[in-house]
Amino acid sequence: MMALDEKYRDELLLALRMHEISGEHVGEVLAEVEAHVRETGEDPAEAFGKPREYAAQVAEQLDGAGKSSTLGIAISVLATAALTMFGSDFLLDALFERTDSIAYTLKDTVALLSLLVLFVAGTLLVFKAYTAKAANKAYGFAAIAAFGLGILAQYLAGQFFDDVTPLYELPRWGAGVLGALALAGAIAFMVRAARRGRVVYPKVS
Repeated sequence: MMALDEKYRDELLLALRMHEISGEHVGEVLAEVEAHVRETGEDPAEAFGKPREYAAQVAEQLDGAGKSSTLGIAISVLATAALTMFGSDFLLDALFERTDSIAYTLKDTVALLSLLVLFVAGTLLVFKAYTAKAANKAYGFAAIAAFGLGILAQYLAGQFFDDVTPLYELPRWGAGVLGALALAGAIAFMVRAARRGRVVYPKVS
């Protein structure tokens, strides 16, 4: 009786997660592969194909059931990133600024928004690079470019946008409260994603 190779299992688990397949379905797939290898002793790569290829096949078979839509993934990533970035910015300002009110300029706002958009775009491209059947390298290079532009945008914002005139102001305590609430929301999104992704093996009757 042969056990499933840990390397193959780990790679398949990661590939299934990258397709945003629910933990319950991931558990079913892993249990099926493990059972087949135990019973037949066959190499899992020969029986099911490479982990990435088999994960893509499973995702196609699910056809929306048991996996998140691309739109759902994008919204989740965007919401988590936005709450984390703005929450961190507000909370750090509240902790370290010495004034009673904190002013935010057009440059501050544009820099943060551009970083957010390009960070989310880069993250989604990384997912696409890992799960696409073709042009993986193209998606990978596009992801690197998005992250690079996010960093470059911080410099360009200071060159082209007003960094003196306040666009809006928040009392120091208000920035702290908003920052804490935003970070709490980000944690809630991450906990929800972790619970959904927790691998649940089918019960043996």
